[in-house]
Amino acid sequence: MEIVISIVAKVAELLVVPIKRQIGYVIDCNTNIQNLKNEVEKLTDAKTRVIHSIEEARRNGEEIEVDVENWLRSVDGVIEGGGGVVGDESSKKCFMGLCPDLNIRYRLGKAAKKELSVVVDLQEKGKFEGVSYRAAPSGIGLVKDYEAFESRDSVLNAIVDALKDGAVNMVGVYGMGGLGKTTLVLKVAEQVKEGRLFDKVVLALVSHTPDIRRIQGEIADGLGLKLDAETDKGRASQLCEGLKKMTCKIPETRTMRVLVILDDIWKELKLEDVGIPHEGCKILMSSRNEYVLSREMGANKNFPIQFLLAKEAWNFFEKMVGVAVKNPSLQLVAAEVAKRCAGLPILLATVARALKNKDLYAWKDALTQLKRFDKDEIDKRVYSCLELSYQNLRGDEIKPLFLLCGQLRSNNILISDLLRYGKGLDLFKGRSTLEEARNRLHTLVDELKASCLLLEGDNDGSVKMHDVVHSFAIDVASRDHHVLVVADEFKEWPTNDVLQQYTGISLPYREIPDLPAILECPNLTSFVLLNKDPSLQIPDNVFREMKELKVLGLTAVNLSPLPSSLQFLENLQTLCLDHCVLEDISIVGELKKLQVLSLNSSNLVCLPREIRKLTRLLLLDLSNCERLEVISPNVLSSLTRLEDLYMGNSFLKWEAEGASSERNNACLSELKLLSNLITLDMQITDADHMPKDLFLCFQKLERFRIFIGDGWDWSVEDATPRTLKLKLNTGIQLEEGVNTLLKITEELHLQELNGVKSILKDLDGEDFSQLKHLHVENCPGVQYIINSMRMGPRTAFLNLDSLFLENLDNLERICHGQLMAESPGNLRILKVKSCHRLKNLFSVSMARRLVRLEEITIIDCKIMEEVVAEESESDAADGEPIEFTQLRRLTLQCLPQFTSFHSNRRQKLLASDGTSMSLFNTKVLFPNLEDLKLSSIKVEKIWHDQPAVQPPCVKNLASIEIWYCSNLNYLLTSSMVESLAQLERLEIWNCESMEEIVVPEGIGEGKMMLFPKLRRLVLHGLPKLTRFCTANLLECHSLKVLWLLQCPELKEFISNPSSADVPAMSKPDNTKSAIFDDKVAFPDLEAFQISDLDNLKVIWHNELRADSFCKLKTLAVRGGKNLLNIFPSKVSSLQLEKLVIVNCGVEEIVAKEEGLEEGPEFLFPKVTDLHLEKLPELKRFYPGIHTSEWPKLKKLRVNDCEKIEIFPSEMKCSHEPCREDHMDIEGQQPLLSFRKIFPNLEDLCLESKDASALLKCPQYFFHKLKVLNLYCFGDAHATFLFDLLPMFPNMERLNVYRGTFEDFSRLVGMEEHATVLSPIRHLALYSLPCLEHLWKSNSQLDQALQTLETLEVQNCGSLIYLAPSRASFQNLTNLDVWRCERLVKLVTSTTAKSLAQLTTMIIWDCGMVTEIVANEGEGIKDEIVFSKLETLELVDLPSLTSFCSEKHSFHFPSLVHYSVRRCPEMKFFSNGALSTPKLRRVKFNDVEKKGFRGRNLNTTIQQLSTQTKAQIAESSSS
Repeated sequence: MEIVISIVAKVAELLVVPIKRQIGYVIDCNTNIQNLKNEVEKLTDAKTRVIHSIEEARRNGEEIEVDVENWLRSVDGVIEGGGGVVGDESSKKCFMGLCPDLNIRYRLGKAAKKELSVVVDLQEKGKFEGVSYRAAPSGIGLVKDYEAFESRDSVLNAIVDALKDGAVNMVGVYGMGGLGKTTLVLKVAEQVKEGRLFDKVVLALVSHTPDIRRIQGEIADGLGLKLDAETDKGRASQLCEGLKKMTCKIPETRTMRVLVILDDIWKELKLEDVGIPHEGCKILMSSRNEYVLSREMGANKNFPIQFLLAKEAWNFFEKMVGVAVKNPSLQLVAAEVAKRCAGLPILLATVARALKNKDLYAWKDALTQLKRFDKDEIDKRVYSCLELSYQNLRGDEIKPLFLLCGQLRSNNILISDLLRYGKGLDLFKGRSTLEEARNRLHTLVDELKASCLLLEGDNDGSVKMHDVVHSFAIDVASRDHHVLVVADEFKEWPTNDVLQQYTGISLPYREIPDLPAILECPNLTSFVLLNKDPSLQIPDNVFREMKELKVLGLTAVNLSPLPSSLQFLENLQTLCLDHCVLEDISIVGELKKLQVLSLNSSNLVCLPREIRKLTRLLLLDLSNCERLEVISPNVLSSLTRLEDLYMGNSFLKWEAEGASSERNNACLSELKLLSNLITLDMQITDADHMPKDLFLCFQKLERFRIFIGDGWDWSVEDATPRTLKLKLNTGIQLEEGVNTLLKITEELHLQELNGVKSILKDLDGEDFSQLKHLHVENCPGVQYIINSMRMGPRTAFLNLDSLFLENLDNLERICHGQLMAESPGNLRILKVKSCHRLKNLFSVSMARRLVRLEEITIIDCKIMEEVVAEESESDAADGEPIEFTQLRRLTLQCLPQFTSFHSNRRQKLLASDGTSMSLFNTKVLFPNLEDLKLSSIKVEKIWHDQPAVQPPCVKNLASIEIWYCSNLNYLLTSSMVESLAQLERLEIWNCESMEEIVVPEGIGEGKMMLFPKLRRLVLHGLPKLTRFCTANLLECHSLKVLWLLQCPELKEFISNPSSADVPAMSKPDNTKSAIFDDKVAFPDLEAFQISDLDNLKVIWHNELRADSFCKLKTLAVRGGKNLLNIFPSKVSSLQLEKLVIVNCGVEEIVAKEEGLEEGPEFLFPKVTDLHLEKLPELKRFYPGIHTSEWPKLKKLRVNDCEKIEIFPSEMKCSHEPCREDHMDIEGQQPLLSFRKIFPNLEDLCLESKDASALLKCPQYFFHKLKVLNLYCFGDAHATFLFDLLPMFPNMERLNVYRGTFEDFSRLVGMEEHATVLSPIRHLALYSLPCLEHLWKSNSQLDQALQTLETLEVQNCGSLIYLAPSRASFQNLTNLDVWRCERLVKLVTSTTAKSLAQLTTMIIWDCGMVTEIVANEGEGIKDEIVFSKLETLELVDLPSLTSFCSEKHSFHFPSLVHYSVRRCPEMKFFSNGALSTPKLRRVKFNDVEKKGFRGRNLNTTIQQLSTQTKAQIAESSSS
């Protein structure tokens, strides 16, 4: 019952409450409406207040908050809705208004109640603290006119990456003014905003006069912050707080990312003064000075902005100028103008805008201005940029140094020259010693480089100056200091009144007028002449009026004798006479204030005793004085203040100890008195002459290159300043002084050391802690580099960077015993060659230490088995992979026993059972290997057989070269291809078992293969290769070069997956299967060569991918006896520039396709070189009537193509229309048309059968021809050449092949035609078996061939003599004579005297030659000078006894390479006096004698001849 009651009560409750609420709407209708009316009025008032606030905010330029605008829209909607309810109040009655309408009252009451709650809610929401905010400025928008240069894009991306790096807070960009730093940082801002890397990016210009208040304002405006404090400090505090609030991390809110860009900083800007916190936001800065960014601002990373590359600069300039620059009349001057702008964007843009749509005269005028660097005209903006940088240089020394750099060559300013000139000019204030000056100089040079006013040089020890900066420096030196620097033309010397104002004159390698008899320059302090005119004379009194001169530099000047006026230079402190011709320099001893004397590379023979008077001398440079024979006794010992002594590649004739009165030359003991020596370069050929305590006196040496022993090569520039080279044939116990040097040596070369078994143990270098580079060569006793077996674990070679080991016959291990963990952990480069007892390089434990190793090269080690070996139980138990994280290059070559880079015992056991080991496995990792070269090793597999595990050493491989690996069947598996995304170069040479490059593996084979970066692919000498890979598609989008050479079984480049495994004999015989079809995509291929693909019939299928081979520039086809044609009719030839077809079976060049319309046109618009040779079956270009055009053809060679007619046999007069596309009787056309090819022809090959057609051509057809090749002309065909040769008036080179005439003059014809040959500079005669002499005595050819520069004669078996006895070759530079069996003597002594310009002489395989220079009788035996001969090679001359048997004196001042091979009868060079001052190496019958300088060539040849015969006798007896 209670349950029923409760249910009834609940039902009543649920029914009664809603009924009561509904009745309430009717009863309270008026109340609800009145309340609503009141609240709507309040809301309207609130809206009015908000609108007033909005209007005020907009007047203040502020933005309205979004929620305020949304509120207003909501209010408008509610007021409109509430008004409707109130307005309906009049309709609440019915029955003529007498009775209330309950239905309407219910509806209105309910609506009013509902609307009331909405209005009240809006009133609450409308109570805003503020309705607006201060908007950030429009900020950094899109960067207009930004040029996306490739060189800039890489820097831009690097900057963005640095800004992404959480560890980097401040990033700097630096570069010279006008390079585009501001544009670049704006582009960075645009990119990081687009990429949403930062929420706010603001920029402030700092400038060289920073205004803190303006900088604060620009940053605050960009962030939308309001700074209202009165002081800069107060504003800084506000800005800092604002930035901190934006960037601080608040729970449940997103941190705002802010980038502040500070542009154009010149000096330290304290961030706290501006109000930029050091944490929270990131800062990007630009400056002209790297030091400002790194040292003063504390940037974490700095990025230099370089000058534009030449191509980028031209493209930019061309775009700015417009199409007018393509006008042929403007092109040359426009290119020169752009070049003068030197890659500086601001100058390129300024000049381009100024010259747009201008005439030629304006361009020429602009070029003149650029040469002058006229600050008042087009260079004004650049000049002001540089002026600001120059004026901002701090200190009294740096500006003069900058101007000194401007007085030297811009592209190669040697730091050593700056030191010598700077010291002479007292540039380094308060630095009395040379070492102090050197340290100061390097500091200043670094500051100039940081300011971007100097650039890094191309070589160590040099700097460069940008051309525009160089011009500016010249201008300032002239403007402010009256310095004359000749930068361009210099036609006459200024007047005396102008000369008298000069303080400096610099003439760097410019043509200058003759020097006046006296240069009246009383204020001159420096005179530098870098000479390029060997005939320049220095007047004797030229220096008489230069009393204040401090620096005199003369380079490559003939100073024989020295001007006597030199003695008047009583204030001279630096004298440099480098590369000069000098005799007696005694007068130099009178220059008592001299501190620097440089005679580098002069031909000085004697350093006279007067030099001992130069007691203030700090530097003496005798480097490369190769003729220096005498240094007067006690000269060196008198120069007690000497700090730098350079004698490298110079004086060698040190005398033994003895009293100076008994000596004629310097002795080594004199050096012991030079206690201030800091720098020393010298060589001691005989170690027996070394005083025992010599090196104890060199305790102060900071830099040295000391070579002990003979045979060392000074031509190789040593990068390290402390180099010691030792070659001692006796047992070694180095004296204490040498041991002292070993402790600080950075580069050490050891050769022929007897008694040394371990480098570390037997040479006491105290663990060689300073050593960076170690070369050990030809030391037969060396067993170990490091032997610590009896010494216990020790530290050694801590700083060793490179290790080179060569020809160490007994080297067993590099390291024998234990080392401390850090040794030798800094090794980067290891090269081992011809160490035939070395089985491996490292133990496992040692390999783990080589964490910085970048390069390993192992060549010709006969028993080398692996690189890393297990040498102990701990090694064997170590199962962790060895990781060479920095290894970039690996070369393994000529290692017949090599099996694997590293293998454990289990793998070796498996290998002994016949299981092949791979070269690489998972035990050794090279994650960053880039370059792999394998040659002559017998491994069967390179990579391990685990398809699921990709080799970790391939992902960064950029180059793979495989040579002579005869056991390799394939290179890669298909699953590896995807990992080779970085591969750029793939070359495989002479691998006789290679069948396929990429073999299928696993599931999903046949899919597309992609080599995205492959640029060069070479497959050469692979006799079993059938295909490159199996796939549906091979894409190589970057491939530029493709060579397929000597792969006779290669018929298709890619096989279909379905047909790859079908046996060859079961495949259908498709007689025209092509090597390339639509399965290859090579869109960028430019150079393609194929050779000796004997089974190939067609190169290209008719159906190719549209983008393949479309950029081909060079096509060379050699060999291929079954090849039918070269091109299908559809292959594009529009980009082709060179076409070579040699020794093929082709009958036509272009195949005919069924359905192709008659008379097709074949256009080769870019071909400049067409070469067709040895094509016995070639009948036509195309089978049918056609036309072909070759408008740019410059080089045409067609020979040994018997079946094709090259030119039309008949041609009508040039003014008549001609039909050169006629068909002959056999239905074939001539290959080419005269009219369409000859106007541009420069190089022509001509056979006798084709030559007659040319006689009917107008002579102007051949006005550009420079090279003519004549084939198969016998005496019977020679007569017509009387008229043919005059048709080539500008011919420079004549090559004659396979003729039967006996006299070269017969080829030319009658003597009156000899003048035709007078323009010829190069003559080559090949395979002329009947030729007995080139011309006879008293021939017109004597004069006609005076201009010859090169003469080459080969395979002329009947040639008796080269030229008549009185012939002159005064311009000849190269002489090559090969395989002339009857030639006995090459030239007479008279002819030899005329060979003053000869640089190279090569004589090969002339069996009867007995001597090179023959005598003409009993006349006077004169001196014969080959003044420019550098290379002399005599090879395979079995009858040669000497160069000359007579007693002529021979002088070879330039000879550096002399080689005699297989000349068994040669016993001496000549019978007279012989001089070879520059000769360094002599090769005699495969024995090379290094370090030859100072030796007698005759004596050396006699010794080597005796040695060779003894070796032959010994080998015969054995």
